[in-house]
Formats: sequence, structure tokens, C-alpha cells
Amino acid sequence: MADELKRRHPDAAIAFVGGRRGLETKLVPAAGYPLRTMPLSGIKGASVAARAAAAIAAALATVRCLAWMVRDRPDLTIGVGGYASGPAVLAARLLGVRTMVMEQNHFPGAVNRHLAPRVDAVCVPSEAARARLGGRGIVTGNPVRREFASIGPPPAASEASLLVFGGSRGASSINRAASDAIPLLARISPPPRIVHQTGEADEAYVSAAYRAYPGPHEVRAFLDDMPARLAAADLVVSRAGATTLAELAAAGRPAILVPYPFAADDHQRLNAEAVEEAGAAVVLLDRDLDGSRLAEAVASLVADPVRRRAMGAAARRLARTDAASLIADVADALLKGCAPSAGDAPSKKEARDVP
Repeated sequence: MADELKRRHPDAAIAFVGGRRGLETKLVPAAGYPLRTMPLSGIKGASVAARAAAAIAAALATVRCLAWMVRDRPDLTIGVGGYASGPAVLAARLLGVRTMVMEQNHFPGAVNRHLAPRVDAVCVPSEAARARLGGRGIVTGNPVRREFASIGPPPAASEASLLVFGGSRGASSINRAASDAIPLLARISPPPRIVHQTGEADEAYVSAAYRAYPGPHEVRAFLDDMPARLAAADLVVSRAGATTLAELAAAGRPAILVPYPFAADDHQRLNAEAVEEAGAAVVLLDRDLDGSRLAEAVASLVADPVRRRAMGAAARRLARTDAASLIADVADALLKGCAPSAGDAPSKKEARDVP
């Protein structure tokens, strides 16, 4: 999203606000944007003491954001959910700065549910998300980097290629199931090529498990070239975060989805089930996941390239490759003072007229 705004407005100053322990501390600077961090944590499911500490931290973060914004006076503040979004958007509202939020999930998170009635515009991924916000929101889809939309069909090869990952930090349940599935996957002829992102905590033991695997494989703690990895994959095993699903859709890749069971409001399961209903994925619930079930699901799809192609086509039909452009249209309309009404995207004329 920042890249699209920068492309339209090369002289714009764009800065991020995030937590001190999140992955943004690595990814935002690597993308070339400044990041301001605050000590924040979640409150859902936390103890009373932890909730109180988190509330105090959020209040102090709001004061800090106020100080930043008084000094730099932004023209627009965009919240994307998460711990930092609340204080930043609240501070902007207190200063009369235009605000919008981007919701990535079909079941909006608590922060965005609270902010949606209070901001100038809301961008959502689907009509389902819009309905859950009381009809407030502009359906834009989820933005992904341009590289994902340019991914073509998987390359022809003698063996199928499997990409396994559980998000940026990995997923222990997926790592365990994949490790247990290795003897069963080895029976596939020929054994699939496997690239497995484990996260740092599980890399050593997963790597050791793959030593018994006869097929080509690569185990990495973190993959920083996901467009290239998806381009090489015939099938994906992953969690069901909103951005992951948007990337899979843009790439047109079939998936076995294992929703994170502790996601707020169970939104990953809802995300995954929506994709499964569209014919683009198979869902395995985390509580049911083991090596046998995972190997069975993988083997079934590896043996059925026709089904994989149909699932990939269904995934691509879910893609909104123009999502970043549509969200930038909303941002441009706000910057011009032409806030679109709930459910309406800004007109092309409005987008063209923005200086």
C-alpha cells in the first residue's frame, strides 16, 4: 500500500508506527520506510494484570503518537489493525487529521471494529466483512505486492513442488505434522520437491527430520523471496492469515490451509472456510492435524493435477489484483476532502483530479 501511494506521490513522506517486538522491526526498514516503535501488547485472553499493563501502554502510546503528529502534522493516517493502530488513529482523530482503516479479514478484528464508526473511510476485503461492520466499508480486496500478480502457472517438472510455511515465525503444529509426514510423503513416486519455512525456533529439529527424506528439499527459518517460492510451487501448506490468502489468490495457487486456532475471534478459520467454499483450498483444522492426515491430503492433490489446476483457477478468481490501487483511490479522495460514502469507491474522475 505504501509503495502504491509512493508511486502516485513521489514526494510524499510515509512513515510506519508499530510495536517494538513485531516483525515490522525487520520488514519495514528493509522496504525502505522509517518505523517508529512503541512498547505494546495485546489484551485478548491476558490476565487482569497484563490487561491493565497493556491499557496503560496504549494510553502512553497515544500520547506519544500525539507528540509525533503535532510535530510532523500528517495529512492522512491509515490504520491496519493491530496494537499500534488504535493509539495512532485515535491521536490523529484528536488532532483532526483525516483517518481511514484497512481490514484484512472477513471477520474484522477488535481494533478495527472499534475504529470503523469513528474514521473517515474503511476498506474491507469482502461483503462479509462489510456486513460485520454494520454495512460500513468499501470493498477493495486485500493489497499484495505486484510481484504476486505476475506469477504464472507452475513450471513443468517430473515431481510436484510443495511449499510449506506457517507465517513469518513458522507454525509448530504444521512443523510437527510435516516432520511426521516425511516417511509417508517419501512413498509418493516421485517424491515431491519440498521447501519448508519453519521459523527460527523449530528449524533445527525439522531439518533433522528431513535427513530421511529422499526427495529434493530445502528447510529455512525464514523465506524473504515468497513471490519466487510461490511461482515454483504446485501446492502450498500454510496458515490462513488474510495477507497469505491474498497472495495465494494473486498467484493462483491451490492450498491446504491450517487456520491458527488462537487467532482473534477465530478469524483464520473463517478466512480459510471462505476460500474452501470457493473451491481453492482444503482446510485441515489444527486440532485434527497430524502427519497422517497431512500426508493424505498432500498425496491426494499431488496425484490429481487436474484438481490442482481447478483449485488454482478458483484461487485466481478470488484475487483482487487492483486492491492497492482501489485503496489508494480512497486515500487520494480523503486527501482531497472527497470522502466516499460507505459502500462506494471513489470515482475515476476523483482519482484523476487529485493533485
